[in-house]
Amino acid sequence: MNAKPTPLTVALVSTNPGIIEAVRKACFDEGGHAIRFSAIADAQKAQVEVEDQDGACILLDCSVNGWSSPKHLKKLAERQDGAPLLLLGAERWPDAERAMSDAGAADVLAPSDLTPNGLRRALRYALARRDSEQQLRRLALFDPISDLPSQVLFWEILSLAVRRARRNRDFFSVLLIDFNWSVLPSDVAERAKPVLYRNFADRIKSLMRASDTVASFERSQIVVLAESMPRVEDVQIVAAKILSDINAPVAFEDRYLSVSAAIGIALYPTSGSTAEALISRASQALSSAMERPTNKFVFV
Repeated sequence: MNAKPTPLTVALVSTNPGIIEAVRKACFDEGGHAIRFSAIADAQKAQVEVEDQDGACILLDCSVNGWSSPKHLKKLAERQDGAPLLLLGAERWPDAERAMSDAGAADVLAPSDLTPNGLRRALRYALARRDSEQQLRRLALFDPISDLPSQVLFWEILSLAVRRARRNRDFFSVLLIDFNWSVLPSDVAERAKPVLYRNFADRIKSLMRASDTVASFERSQIVVLAESMPRVEDVQIVAAKILSDINAPVAFEDRYLSVSAAIGIALYPTSGSTAEALISRASQALSSAMERPTNKFVFV
């Protein structure tokens, strides 16, 4: 049985009654196929409204809201996992479309494109482009923010480490590190998070040996593979050093920011004998560590 297609949604950012009505009409074709529609005056509120809707796009009315500036658009498009952004202008801008695309626009529409078929095609194209870009990011070997190996690459490295340790009867540890980003001041949180994440990645790399692997993991976590480290005491020392370094304030703009962290630790082969089992056990330990008020690292 074929799955039903994801319903399309367009959130128009405009205060122009004429534009609002034109987009509303374009959301309905003669066959009764409707695109879900809403008109919102604020672009950031529109992002929040559609953030959990897979088939949603945001259409920005440049004639009213001034989104024809690549600088403004780029700031709004920083959320790589957000709804695609389309621009609606008074006319085609041949010289500006490349700049707007580079700034994060999935497409630039003219009023003549506001037909049911035209709008539907534009939304489907924007969503397909968004999905393709996300897939490429997942397949990338290095994280663009931290320059650490990506999660995809780490799984390969961890699987090789398991086979090597099994053959050599060796030991190693996996340290899964998560950060409490919620303590960042709300006025700088979005700008500060990638800067601090890169800083933490550099700090952790400087603490580890050249033979160890430090990689980016899901939900802005960092994972460490420490090979040939059989003594639990040595792993404890490394975990304590990592937490101490992360807890140190980081200079950002005109202030210093502090973020706490927690570490879940799995040991091969006592915690698990496969890459999947080790990550699962490290995740369980991390959940326990995050509940601790101090000494926030836990072994399983």
